[in-house]
Amino acid sequence: MLTIKLPRIFRVHQVPRIFWEDGIMSGYRHPKSSALDCILSSFQMTNETINIWTHFLPTWYFVWRFLVLSSSLDFCQEPYHWPLLIYLLLVCLYPFASSCAHTFSSMSARARHICYFCDYGALSLYSLSSAVAYGAYAMPDHWVSGILHRYFVPVAALNSFVCTGLSCYSRFLELERPRLSKALRTAAFAYPFLYDNIPLFCRLLSCFWSDCSRDEAVAGYCYHLLFAFLTGFLFTSHLPERLAPGRFDYIGHSHQLFHVCAVLGTHFQLEAIVCDARSRQAWLRGRSPTPGLPGTFGTAGLAFL
Repeated sequence: MLTIKLPRIFRVHQVPRIFWEDGIMSGYRHPKSSALDCILSSFQMTNETINIWTHFLPTWYFVWRFLVLSSSLDFCQEPYHWPLLIYLLLVCLYPFASSCAHTFSSMSARARHICYFCDYGALSLYSLSSAVAYGAYAMPDHWVSGILHRYFVPVAALNSFVCTGLSCYSRFLELERPRLSKALRTAAFAYPFLYDNIPLFCRLLSCFWSDCSRDEAVAGYCYHLLFAFLTGFLFTSHLPERLAPGRFDYIGHSHQLFHVCAVLGTHFQLEAIVCDARSRQAWLRGRSPTPGLPGTFGTAGLAFL
């Protein structure tokens, strides 16, 4: 009878410091695991197991949403829907890249860096795809075809290059200068988020001075921003494990909650963007230029490369 031996689990002081996580005292995998060990570890309880599944399962939810939308929208022949297509593809990519990073990051210290480099790159692409979708569908009425509208996506593409480099560089400072490393990585994630959401902040602020009851997407964007801020809070605070080291090693630590909030925020963002794309289509067609290949697939392809 074939038996599969699950990999051994270690405590924090049994693995190199580069693998340590704040407030997590146990549940570490072997720092030189094989690829098979990494895959098997996703089916046993470690401090990474829920991190893996909280992004692997949502990947397939977003793939399903993409397929459902593909059945009702013409992504091939209709340029108006190209920004939405780019957004949907990269929404499927970022949780899958994160899941893979958490799965294989225990193969070695070098592999850990490479895995998270890919994770950070996928996050930057997702940020860029958000800007592409916002630029196409979510701009405030009085910004459409203005200067900020024209340069919104090119600046977001530049941000993706800079912030990917900054977040990757921050990993090399983790041991010698951990506070600077954390600050650089936080800035690399926070800055593109704040930039991308400038149109949303403007639309929400305008709701205080006018009636937004007809703007169906606003509620979705509000939920998206709420979960995005919760995501940032959990990422920077390391709560609750910082208050009770060792109590949340397997279930309930900040990175797991971070993943859940990120996915929920993306869900509400997706539904709001789809709502804007449908409800504003007739209005935008007469006032905004038709999306072209260079500004959509060209920009996304260059950032991907």
